[in-house]
Formats: sequence, structure tokens, C-alpha cells
Amino acid sequence: MSIEVALFKDGQGVEEVTADEIENRDDYDKVRKNLFCAYDDCTARIEFVPKGKRKAHFKTWPNEDHSLDCLDFFEREKKNHASKNLATSTRQLNDNHINNVLRGLVNSVAETEEEREERLAKQRQRKKKNATKDETKETEDNERVTPTTSQDATPASEGERAPIVRKRHSISSLSEDDIGNATALHEKISSIQLGEKRAIFTLVKGSKRTKVYFEENYFENSPINAGRSFSVLKRLLDEGKLLYLYCVGNVERRKEEVCLVINKQSHIRINKQVIGKFIFDATQQDIT
Repeated sequence: MSIEVALFKDGQGVEEVTADEIENRDDYDKVRKNLFCAYDDCTARIEFVPKGKRKAHFKTWPNEDHSLDCLDFFEREKKNHASKNLATSTRQLNDNHINNVLRGLVNSVAETEEEREERLAKQRQRKKKNATKDETKETEDNERVTPTTSQDATPASEGERAPIVRKRHSISSLSEDDIGNATALHEKISSIQLGEKRAIFTLVKGSKRTKVYFEENYFENSPINAGRSFSVLKRLLDEGKLLYLYCVGNVERRKEEVCLVINKQSHIRINKQVIGKFIFDATQQDIT
């Protein structure tokens, strides 16, 4: 059963909220960290999940239990064993994998509600029970592998499965948990700043702002006209054209802000297209 409503408690009052309104609030970060079950006498924490493969929704916070009388109460099924990560290593994503991630991001953003419901209906047929770790079983040691677009990282060996790339359909869902990981992101471009072998895109959603950096590595790994391409994009944006960025980049913290760093032109799309194709189509329209 889906959780339709949650309570936002900030110590000063209680407010009933729904999943489709949270991302547009100015106090988004505060709200998502202070959500609780709306059922009387149930103190279970609730987690907000931004739009991704599914529409934005609520779910029970990991390892939180609802009261026995709560409508959202469920029994957990124990896993065979618990696991822990002993070490962390990074793997460089190849261009084919990044291209597939971007294609998936574009398709999921463009997915209609009808298409989404059809896909979810198929997923529900394979729905798993809620699981929890079995602390009585022996712990299994695992290595945690994080994805990166950095050229100096170790590529995945032949036959090795590439690490999963997180998809963020809005900067609202980008967080410090993503730092150190290559992450796919979609958002509208608010402004573009240009410099010598440097560009900064500012993305805005509600009260949240995120910067995307294109620096020396980007220009070294991209066609020689990369700077000119950014100049055309800036002109189009200044003229009022809506530009949407789809990208895969490394998440970093700079000046106490979470941001993305892009390392190659093939790692971005503008309005669902590779940048060269987008610029050609846009400038041809201007001519005609």
C-alpha cells in the first residue's frame, strides 16, 4: 500500500504534506528530513523519494517500524545474511555505458504518466517482501565500487560489471550522499558563465541552486570547438530559449556547495540531443 500523506514536524508545529508538493517548497531540505507517519499514535519516520523511475512518493524510513495499529504496518522478512563494505574502490565508466545512462535518463524524464503506470504494473507483479538484515547470520564482506568519469581512474576489467550510476531527475534530489560518485542529472539551465577553457552552468529548482563545472579536463577531452559551442548555448539562453541539461558527472563539494564536474562533451545532452546536433538544429531554425 502506498503512503499518500506524511506529517512535517519541525518542533514548532505539524503540517500535512503530499509527495507531489514537496520539491517546489522553499524549505525542501528541512521538510524531507522531518517527515513522519500521519496515522494517529504512529511515530515511524517517513522518507521522501523524488521522481525517478517512479513518480515522487513516500516510503517507510529504513529499519523504521510502524505501530501495530497503523494502516501502513508490515512485517519484515529477514535476509539470509548481513553484509558490510571493507574497502572502497573506483571504476572509470566507459563512453558506451555513459551513453546508455544518458539515454535512460532522457527516456525516464520524457515518460508519460500512462507509460509509467504500465511499467510499474509489471514491476508490481514481481514485488518483493520488505527485508531486513538477519543479525544472527554471519556477516559477508564486500568491496564497495563507486563509478567515476575521471580519466585517471581504473577502467572496469573485461567481464566486470560496471558500477550503478545514480539518476537524479532534478537538483532537488542531489545531496551530499552523492559526493564522490559519478551521477546522472537533469535540470533546466538558469545561467551560463564563460571563461578561458572554463564554463559554469547554474541550475535552479525552487530555492535550490547547483553549479555544473566544465574545466580543463573537459576541453582536453572534447572537440576543438567546445568553447564556441558554449558561446552559442549562452547566446540562445540569453535570447530566452529554454535549455535543459542531461549529464553524467562527478559530484563534488566546492565552497560548501554540492556541484557536478563534467569531463567530456559526450557526457552531456542539451534538450535531449548531443550538443552538436542541438546547436545545428537551433541555428538552422534561426536562419529559416
